[in-house]
Amino acid sequence: MQKSRQFHGLTTGVTLEKQARSILKQTQAMTKADTHKFGIRHAEHSGVEPMLLALSMEFALKAWFVWDHNSLKTKRTHDLLKLFEILDDTSKERLDREFRNNVAPHHPNFSVLDYGIRDVLSQHAKAFVEWRYIHEKREQGVSFDFTTFLATLEMVLDEFSTLYREEVICPRREVPPRP
Repeated sequence: MQKSRQFHGLTTGVTLEKQARSILKQTQAMTKADTHKFGIRHAEHSGVEPMLLALSMEFALKAWFVWDHNSLKTKRTHDLLKLFEILDDTSKERLDREFRNNVAPHHPNFSVLDYGIRDVLSQHAKAFVEWRYIHEKREQGVSFDFTTFLATLEMVLDEFSTLYREEVICPRREVPPRP
């Protein structure tokens, strides 16, 4: 029998996951929208998408942290690799296994010998800050692998959603006795 997790902050983890999904859905909608209808060319908002997807991944990893550690005191960083590294070993292994089984075969990286989730998170570790401040001069350019990152983000969120279940609880209506 699985041990029940009694923690008042658990709802925070679930809330973070739902916020991450919301950001993901809104970003996908923005990408699919007919931007000409709104007077915006795709090139004018393209820097926003990597920033929002990185923020969504940050929320997802912080949801895992809250679940793993029964603590609301997550690391105050936007660095995705650092957030991943503070998860419990079982969570890191689970996410890496799922990445290798379900993401890597569809989004291979032939330049990396032992390709895992850490490689994607390392490549995009500072994406939120880099794309948020895209106007700043850099010695190196910035890049963002949309398809691989998106598949990884969806996998992280889907795996988190298997950790809990939601049930609607309604008060019982009292039925008066029949005369």
